[in-house]
Amino acid sequence: MTAEMELFTQYIETGDKKIRDELVNNYTYIAKILAHRFNGCGVEFEDIYQVACMGIILAVERFNPNRGVQFATFATPTVLGEIRRFLRDKAKCIKVPRKMYEIFCKAENLRKQSENVSMEELARLLDMPVETIHEAYKAGDSAFIKSLEDEAYTDGGLSLANMVGVDEDGFTLVENADFVNYCMSKLDEKEIKLIRARFYDEKPQSAIAGEWGVSQMYISRLEKKVIEKLKRIYLND
Repeated sequence: MTAEMELFTQYIETGDKKIRDELVNNYTYIAKILAHRFNGCGVEFEDIYQVACMGIILAVERFNPNRGVQFATFATPTVLGEIRRFLRDKAKCIKVPRKMYEIFCKAENLRKQSENVSMEELARLLDMPVETIHEAYKAGDSAFIKSLEDEAYTDGGLSLANMVGVDEDGFTLVENADFVNYCMSKLDEKEIKLIRARFYDEKPQSAIAGEWGVSQMYISRLEKKVIEKLKRIYLND
């Protein structure tokens, strides 16, 4: 067992807050890396970073070194989940006027045609005060935040991306592959077949039901059962 894993074991055995703080400090780089994914979403980076650090604390509290999963891998879905929840809650407090959002969309179309166009030029082209353009962009940022809200269930199932994040270049330190493999190893053959069909091949429940010769209700129930199983694994229950 590595020194880092031994530190986790000591924390589990003693509950020493100094050990926890040391572990959290060792992994704040993960919080920073993941927080940077959400640059440009209309929320200050420092706010997102603080939420990401809270995710690291939660991950340290839940992590079990005996499960054979690297902490960076385990922590990634926890941190991403905290960030998405923060953005989702923030979006619920923001009402985007439809007219402002329409102006934002028109302005964005113009900017795509000319990258260096200024706010003043947009105002002239759209024949409206520049202040209105600025307000429209605030509304557009709010709408973008709302677009980050991933529904827990899509066609009756949990989005796998919500649990394991999204692969991106430059994030090899927080690679999720071994965490996914660990989760899959806890499923039986039928459950694995369903997960691959739903979340890898992105097939709808109705298509899977037709291929398996069963009802869509059966697939829906099986999927919910598998998702609950994955949740328990994820939460270390």
